[in-house]
Amino acid sequence: MGKLTTIGSRAALVPLRWIGRLPVDRARRATGWLGRPMQYLMRRRAAIVARNLELCLPELDLAARKRLAHDHFKNLAESLGEISCAWSLDAPLGPAVGRVEGLEHLAAARAGGQGVLLLTGHSTCLELGARVFGEQVDSCAIYRPLRNPVLEDFQNRGRARYARRMIARDHLREMVRFLRAGGVLWYAPDQDFGVRRSLFAPFFGVPAATAKGMLELARLGRARVVPMYPHKDETSGTITVVVEPAFENFPSDQPVADLTRYNEFLERNIRRSPAQYWWLHRRFKTRPAGHADRYALQHRRRP
Repeated sequence: MGKLTTIGSRAALVPLRWIGRLPVDRARRATGWLGRPMQYLMRRRAAIVARNLELCLPELDLAARKRLAHDHFKNLAESLGEISCAWSLDAPLGPAVGRVEGLEHLAAARAGGQGVLLLTGHSTCLELGARVFGEQVDSCAIYRPLRNPVLEDFQNRGRARYARRMIARDHLREMVRFLRAGGVLWYAPDQDFGVRRSLFAPFFGVPAATAKGMLELARLGRARVVPMYPHKDETSGTITVVVEPAFENFPSDQPVADLTRYNEFLERNIRRSPAQYWWLHRRFKTRPAGHADRYALQHRRRP
């Protein structure tokens, strides 16, 4: 990484560090206005959002999907302020910012001394939800290392405020040791990792390459698998992290059925607050044999 790039990265973090010292509601307002410009400037991503909404929510007419896309970019912009606060604020957030529901399900899963693999999904309020959760539960998280070391340092120092440590997603042995020692590890595997690392399972009725690594991790770590999802109240902005009962007999000897159960959990929570899901991912990039490219139109629009 060159010296100029390093200087530029550090300069770019200055406003985020400043915003991150504001109360959460003010930080959201400081970045929320960027939603419309982002939607306009990120045209390729906006087209992917539109296509995902068309595939996943076909019951909505075009006007409704456009409103939903606009709301999604508003939530995406607000998440910049939320992430800044999650990584910068020293004092605990407190109940006015967020709360955790269903901790009794986590306690029940840990009663036998087993580790717990918390499965979640990429909501726009995931980072703030992770801090709300981490202030109540000692846990670690799986993450994808960033290519930019300045941003990597900012991210990991920030997350150290509410996670015991971060484990890079390719450090399987470390994850397994942590789970076998009875730890709580959260993971958001709702991305397309390609055909070699996935099995096809329905997601909103569309075949989606679904990461099978979550099954192997739970098996090797001898862990209970507990679903967890964060929601943001659109009026008050309060974050509620919902912990659900552990999946029974998971993983089973039917991996596609297991991955379908995970996708159904995601779908149920996404429908509760659809504008808050991370629709920017090309979730259906990998296709079953004989299926057309779901994003062919977006490819043709690239410069």
